[in-house]
Amino acid sequence: MGNLLKWEMKQTLSSKSFWILGAAIVLLPAALLLATVAFGAENTGFQAFLEGLNNYNAFVIMLIGVFTGIHVTGAFEGRRIQSAVMAGNSRFSILMAKFMSFSIAVAIYSVASILVSTGIAFASYGINGLDGSFGRAVIARTLVFIVVEIAYSATCFLASMLVKHLGGAIGLNLGLMLMMDLAAQIALNFEGGEKIVRCTPVGQSMFILTDCSNASFAAALTVSAAAIAAVIALSFLKFRREELK
Repeated sequence: MGNLLKWEMKQTLSSKSFWILGAAIVLLPAALLLATVAFGAENTGFQAFLEGLNNYNAFVIMLIGVFTGIHVTGAFEGRRIQSAVMAGNSRFSILMAKFMSFSIAVAIYSVASILVSTGIAFASYGINGLDGSFGRAVIARTLVFIVVEIAYSATCFLASMLVKHLGGAIGLNLGLMLMMDLAAQIALNFEGGEKIVRCTPVGQSMFILTDCSNASFAAALTVSAAAIAAVIALSFLKFRREELK
């Protein structure tokens, strides 16, 4: 599987769409944060840092579906998946290489965007207002947040495995991301809704911004791991029966 992953990453990093979407995912949240700074909003550096994470989450909802559609569905349309199967690779290895390259790409987007926004936040307002030590409030929170974002985005991976038309996959991905975010926000207004929302990556992407306790980190990582495992299992169930043409 190592060779498959290397091949996948080479394909991903040489793709113009990866870099164009990456630039948008990095620059748009940063621009939004810079606008907040320019208008003289009252903030601490830490509040601006959290705003940067929230901005990133908002733009991921709109853009990650496009990337995933190209990354997964585009591989079927370009017959790269079919070629890998005909070369004698197991379908599970192909799926895992594809999912791992997807996860690495999302992690790259996350790290780049958060580093830029965090730099803007602390350079503009100073390193103050933290809800814990810098290591826990910023570094540990960021690492857990990235895992949560991978799990949240993984829904698009599953959807793209189900839809083999690029335009349809992108449209479905965008709809799913928007609906999950909207459903989570609506559910929070009802009694008992918070418990349900906490069991989802979209919910954890919100709660991790307000709580950096050990319990919060453990819950976020557990929910994310369960969601990723479910996506891989369901994707493989579909892919192993797929008739490749």
